[in-house]
Amino acid sequence: MNNAFGRPQKRRQPVINITSLIDVMFLLLIFFMVSSVFRDTIGLDITLPAAATATTQQEAPHDIFITGDGSITFDGQEGLAIAGLEEALTRLLQEEPDARMALTADAEADYADFVAVIDVARKTGAEKLIIHTKVPDKPSGEPAQSGE
Repeated sequence: MNNAFGRPQKRRQPVINITSLIDVMFLLLIFFMVSSVFRDTIGLDITLPAAATATTQQEAPHDIFITGDGSITFDGQEGLAIAGLEEALTRLLQEEPDARMALTADAEADYADFVAVIDVARKTGAEKLIIHTKVPDKPSGEPAQSGE
């Protein structure tokens, strides 16, 4: 097509304005970041006992759980007996001598099971064992205790 002066007319290419689409994408990203729930532990139903002198510790990568019925879970292996826990700890400490472990026991767990797990950890040479507890709620006006 020619215009009135004999020059060919240039066709305009259609343009999609993506500025508003980028705004919508950022809003969706923010929404999903805020509404997401992140969990880093396996889901065992354990009620921790409270300890007034508990302090904050560096998190341990290896977890030992004792449930109320006495079953033991170590690094995702459920239903271990004391002998099985000893073998697993021995293997772990041969591969990683400075391994940090966290012992989490249900408030309803038998004290004998708790002591047996600590005894096995000592027997295998585990030196870095953290015992998880729940810090009781402080009355208002009393400073919270924390430490490393």
